[in-house]
Amino acid sequence: MKVLIKKLSLWLPILSLLVCLHNLSGDDDKNLLLFLTSPLLLWLNPQLTDLHYSMKNELLWQFLLYGIHFFSWLLFGIIIDWVFSRYKAKS
Repeated sequence: MKVLIKKLSLWLPILSLLVCLHNLSGDDDKNLLLFLTSPLLLWLNPQLTDLHYSMKNELLWQFLLYGIHFFSWLLFGIIIDWVFSRYKAKS
């Protein structure tokens, strides 16, 4: 358990969930915090805007954004933890 607490692959998705819950509460009505805390969403913004206008269900659109946000931070955390473990193994 002590090892898991030190991993970024745990903390980055938790922070991502907090940002998603803040957005879901309605305080971030323009999705600024959601997009500015996720480099992947910011990079995909033009493509996602076209997708948003073609989707009929707003709730499905929100969960698509939350899924991209969460899984991108989970992937970043796993990659960073892997790089740190490789660096520690060489030392």
